[in-house]
Amino acid sequence: MEISNKQYNFNPEGGQLLISEPFLSDPNFRKSVVLLCEHEPEGSVGFVLNKLLNTYTSEIIPELLTFDFPIFYGGPVEPNTLHFIHRCGLLIDDAMPIGNGLFWGGNIENINQLLNDGRAQNTDFKFFVGYSGWGAGQLQSEIDQKAWWLAKPSANLVFLDDLEEMWPTAVRALGSDFAYLADSPDDYLWN
Repeated sequence: MEISNKQYNFNPEGGQLLISEPFLSDPNFRKSVVLLCEHEPEGSVGFVLNKLLNTYTSEIIPELLTFDFPIFYGGPVEPNTLHFIHRCGLLIDDAMPIGNGLFWGGNIENINQLLNDGRAQNTDFKFFVGYSGWGAGQLQSEIDQKAWWLAKPSANLVFLDDLEEMWPTAVRALGSDFAYLADSPDDYLWN
């Protein structure tokens, strides 16, 4: 996987990955990879990419989509909301670019047409319930405390099918200073 990390950046910005350090105690984010969609002085929004739920879009929005997408746990904030990211660009009306060929939201009704006429594939979309959110200064504080590592994502990693391998793959891609941590046990006392 190609994650650009030549000069390590400690300043979050939209379009980056947040990779949790191996022993983060918060169960919402343990060994998680979060796509940071927005980072503003007022706060930040992102989605956990590697926590699949046992739910599908047909259960949440019946009869709206022709394809039944799996749902991911986006984070603990507003778990009654549905969000999606995609790599369809501005073919989705009102989509927000977040960098690296990735987009957030837009008109969900455009998805059926794009799938039906072959301009998109189901693998171009990822749906989430809830989101990960941080208040003003909170995310930077967590980064300063070394709870998160930052990286520029590739669309291939964001849409990786092997969710068990997403976190270790992201950690290894950070470079040799981090790679040895990719195989760390769930409990640091096991080392």
